[in-house]
Amino acid sequence: MTDWFHRTVIDPGRLPLFLFLVAFILTFLFIRFSVRMIRAEVSWWPGNVTPGGLHLHHEFFGVIMMALSGFGLIAVARYDAPIADAVLASIFGIGCALVLDEFALILHLRDVYWEEEGRSSVDAVFVAIAIGGLFLVGLRPLDISAAVGDWQHTADPSERIGVVIGVAVNVLLAVITLAKGKLWTGLVGMFLPFLLLFGAIRVARPASPWSRWFYGSREAKYEKAVAREVRYREPLIRWKIVVQEALAGRFGVPDKPPALPPQLPASDTTAPKAVAPNAIATAIRWRRTRRALHVAPTWRLPAVLIVLAIITAILCITLDESVGLDVDSGTLAAVLGVIAGAMATLTGLVFTAVTLAMQFGASQISVRVIPRLQREPTMRWSIGFFLATFVFSVMVAMDLALSEPEDATPGISTAIAAVLTVVSAFLFVALVAKVGTVLNSAQLLRWIAADGRGAIRREYPDVHDVPTASPLEESAESPDEHDESDEQPRTVIPLRETASRGRVLLAVNIPRLQALAVRWDVRFELLVAVGDYVPHHVGVIAVTGPGQDRVAIPKVLRCLFFGDTHQPSVSPSAALQSISDIALKAISSAGNDPSSVVLALDHTEDLLLMLAPRVRADVVGRQATLVDGYRRTWGDYVAIGTDEIRRHSRNQAQVQRRLRALYGTLLEQCSYDQQPPIVERIQALDEQIETEWTVPLDRRLASAPDRQGSGSERGSTLA
Repeated sequence: MTDWFHRTVIDPGRLPLFLFLVAFILTFLFIRFSVRMIRAEVSWWPGNVTPGGLHLHHEFFGVIMMALSGFGLIAVARYDAPIADAVLASIFGIGCALVLDEFALILHLRDVYWEEEGRSSVDAVFVAIAIGGLFLVGLRPLDISAAVGDWQHTADPSERIGVVIGVAVNVLLAVITLAKGKLWTGLVGMFLPFLLLFGAIRVARPASPWSRWFYGSREAKYEKAVAREVRYREPLIRWKIVVQEALAGRFGVPDKPPALPPQLPASDTTAPKAVAPNAIATAIRWRRTRRALHVAPTWRLPAVLIVLAIITAILCITLDESVGLDVDSGTLAAVLGVIAGAMATLTGLVFTAVTLAMQFGASQISVRVIPRLQREPTMRWSIGFFLATFVFSVMVAMDLALSEPEDATPGISTAIAAVLTVVSAFLFVALVAKVGTVLNSAQLLRWIAADGRGAIRREYPDVHDVPTASPLEESAESPDEHDESDEQPRTVIPLRETASRGRVLLAVNIPRLQALAVRWDVRFELLVAVGDYVPHHVGVIAVTGPGQDRVAIPKVLRCLFFGDTHQPSVSPSAALQSISDIALKAISSAGNDPSSVVLALDHTEDLLLMLAPRVRADVVGRQATLVDGYRRTWGDYVAIGTDEIRRHSRNQAQVQRRLRALYGTLLEQCSYDQQPPIVERIQALDEQIETEWTVPLDRRLASAPDRQGSGSERGSTLA
């Protein structure tokens, strides 16, 4: 053990780091023991430091010790003073432990030491200990030391490029791993890079930024992430909590029993006071929403790939000149010519195929096929990659044609062009398969439903447990409590010019409007809904309240985001409308495909069941808001998803049976206050069947609920 200590710690000069880590761990254990004794009110243990009644947190002493020891380490850095380095490192470790033990206080800017948020302090301490231990055994993040050494000891450009590429790949893998929410894998992987590969390949955590960015429309990936979180991570979290509470005490338990709240008179129904949300969090969410709803131009990715191809061609030509390969120039010219011609032909073929696919899909399935194909990443990557390969090959061929006989031939560049050609061939196969799936109505419906689920999670992010009210309670409540605003004078803000190209309302920054309403002492009412086309000089927001003269109209209008198309990814209503459009196309005389209508109603039912609890929780939770008119009601969603299909289902028993099963499922799953719109539509469907079907057998068959439309004579519903 002594030999290992000398070889690993003392000889490489890591004794200050060792003493820092030991002082850090011992200080953390001591301070946690101390606060637990204070919390238990042990009489013989010294209490909090409160000079003059001011409670000094131990983070205060930690900052002072870190500052003094840090200045000391800088001052003696140029001298060979091992004893001073060891002492100052120990003091710095003590200060770091005192500060990180109250990391949660710094993060939340309030005393959350014994609350659930206080666990982040223990997490920060564990991370610091892990990183310090890895440094102590000689590891360095991303192997930077070795990379710098390789760069300094080699003059070969190709080897230096390899060093840069290696470091860049490690950094990229670390960023991806951390973005997937795998903090420990990312931090430890910086010292052991092979862990980064596993972290970057495996599925992200459900609440991670990667999941929000890429899993919104990939339901299977999201479900896999949730299943893995439940199966693997939650047991580890439970054991981590056990270790945390064994070392640091229990969190979320108050120091003293809370005092009983004063009893208020039964008649006191004062509404909660409206508060402004966090400005930074609001700005981040709004920026994320705008980015998610912004449709990138089709030409942007191909243009970027072409520019990268030009830069890559220049670099490869320079590399060929330094390597100096001797390959037959005639052969290379022929290969490059074939590649360039093939890429030009392939690009034209792709344009033709995609155009025909759009025409066929719009006429036979739905016009929703066109924006889906335009937004499809495979199409943009394929066209961009084909053009980039073409430009790369042409530039290399031009350099070969203009070179002298004694110049080096572009052998490496030609090999890269051949590799790009192989990749282009695979992309062409993927594009053909993707176009085929887009023209499949079942696949198109599944994609639209996935976009709708992502829009629901974005518009209604949380589902709270809301007690189900009885019919008598619901009848006694009034859903609208702001009728008095109609009697007040109000100012209407019109929409004149928009910063974007479209005038379709795609999103509303409700938290920002709430903050502005609190600041100006006003109330806002949206006069248009998400998805509405707003003509020139039409009012979009009405302002009431005593502070109308303080309202800055440009700030209010910046809370609205406009675009060209109300796509399924924008809002749940757009997804329901898109599914209804496809169903109407299938139910028309030209389509006459009731099976596709049944499939569309399957997805409509799924979206409505997902919306029901979220809409109810949103209505119940909207008590202290100063912004009205921005949400659709439950009846609106039911009408958007089913009414047009119901009206056009004349003499379509299969569709009517599936509709009745849908209404029955909603009736069973929804609360009392959400049932009237469903009951009303069941009655309308009964009247429609009585009018259309004169034969008793047909009337009985059309009245039976059936989830498959015509799965059996008696029908079938969910158990």
